[in-house]
Amino acid sequence: MPQKIEDADKILISKQKWIIIGLLIIIFNPLPAGLIYGFALWREKKFQAEGKLMMIFSLLWGGISLALTKQYLGY
Repeated sequence: MPQKIEDADKILISKQKWIIIGLLIIIFNPLPAGLIYGFALWREKKFQAEGKLMMIFSLLWGGISLALTKQYLGY
């Protein structure tokens, strides 16, 4: 039988840690994962501004990484 999780047992993650996690995701996998994470943050009321910035940063970083890949690897 599943146990109920009480409010005191929940682990709270600060807003700054969510942003750091998002930036790490965007740096390593900008387009699919970065956009999905940014959109998920954008849907939350308290993270809307950060979600928009992460989606923009994800698109910019994805474009830069694709341009560099094309330039140096010839794809």
